[in-house]
Amino acid sequence: MRIKKITVLLILFVFLVSFVPFGGIIKADEGYGVVATDQGEMYRDTHGNLFPVIIGSEGKKEVKLNEYEIAPLEALLERDAKISKGKSALPEEILRKYYVSKNFSVSTYSYVTLPAIYSYKQGYWKWEGETLGFGPHTIGASGCFLTSCAMMLATYNLTINGSIVNPLNLNTWMKGHSGFSGDSLIFGAIADFPGISSVGYFESCSDAAIAIYYHIVPIIAVHHPGLHFCVLVKTNGEKDMATNYIVNTYDAINFTSSEYAPERMYYAPYDNIAELSNYYSTLVRVGYTFADSDIFRTAYPQ
Repeated sequence: MRIKKITVLLILFVFLVSFVPFGGIIKADEGYGVVATDQGEMYRDTHGNLFPVIIGSEGKKEVKLNEYEIAPLEALLERDAKISKGKSALPEEILRKYYVSKNFSVSTYSYVTLPAIYSYKQGYWKWEGETLGFGPHTIGASGCFLTSCAMMLATYNLTINGSIVNPLNLNTWMKGHSGFSGDSLIFGAIADFPGISSVGYFESCSDAAIAIYYHIVPIIAVHHPGLHFCVLVKTNGEKDMATNYIVNTYDAINFTSSEYAPERMYYAPYDNIAELSNYYSTLVRVGYTFADSDIFRTAYPQ
């Protein structure tokens, strides 16, 4: 009788362990985490999408989200744990400020605007021909994510060797800090950038509105029809292409002069750049749509 009980307990233990991947527990009612497949270990998000899990240069598990980006698995699991319970995916320190604030609430009738943004274009002559990461593509051809990251860090007034962050010096810094696999940017490396506390992901436009209110710069993933990255600067918190405004890293204009690609800070309401449709615009105006998942990512300043 005792042997039978032990056998039952062992079977139950093996069954439960089968749901435990490296780095987190997959619960049957959550449906996200690390899963074993015929193609190897994969990360499954809360929408059921599968992405390859790889081992980074520092031995940490990373997720190949798309052709441009490798994300830290830990940050994605942390995000999924919150949104699967209907919670905001933003850090607790930001939410504490939001919940006690008497001056701000997300409303579809009002907009939240980032006070300022440091603007760069991936096709600017100073870096367009530079190899993105370790190649094979260039910053001008495929550097939308790198350029968005440079805009974010420069807006935080962060520097590299005394110079404000730009796509060229950030590209060099990332290469020296395990920030690239080929030309795919390893976003987790930015958590080690001086002045940054952590990186994170979120999907909700209401979370984006809260982030912007507290001067956090969200990088948004869109389709146009291929995947593209730019910076969200204004939103009413609704997932509506007509109410989310971007400052783009790309424009149809060939950026060869400072007239079209000034390296400087722009301040809201951005009236001086609104005449260029792709420079400051709603998603609908430039024909972009929201990415299917992993819409927003950002780095949180210290």
